[in-house]
Amino acid sequence: MQNYIIQHQFQAPLHHLLQKLIKYVASKKAVPLKRQLNAQEIIVRLELALNTTDPVTVQLNDSLFNERITQLSGYIYQNNHGQLFVQSYKTHKFSNITPGMIRHISFN
Repeated sequence: MQNYIIQHQFQAPLHHLLQKLIKYVASKKAVPLKRQLNAQEIIVRLELALNTTDPVTVQLNDSLFNERITQLSGYIYQNNHGQLFVQSYKTHKFSNITPGMIRHISFN
C-alpha cells in the first residue's frame, strides 16, 4: 500500500501537466467566419453598441497573419481611458478588446 501511495504522488504532477498540455493543443470549436466589415461599418456599429443596451457578438482577429478568430458575446463598455470591454451576459466577466482587431459586430 505504501509503494502505491509513493508512486502515485510522483505521477500526479505529471498527470496535471499532461492534461493542461492536451487541453492547450486540442482544437477549439469552429466558429462560423463572418465577413470582414470595413472601417466605417465597424465604427457605426461600435457607436450603436456603446449607446444602446443591446447585447452584441464581436468577432476579433487573433492575428493579422492568419484567419483564426475569437468570438465574444455580451455588452460593450468603454472606460474613461478609451479602452473597450465586452462583458459576457452569461458569466459577467469582462474581456478587453483592441479596436484594430475587430472583424465583425452583430446585434443579438
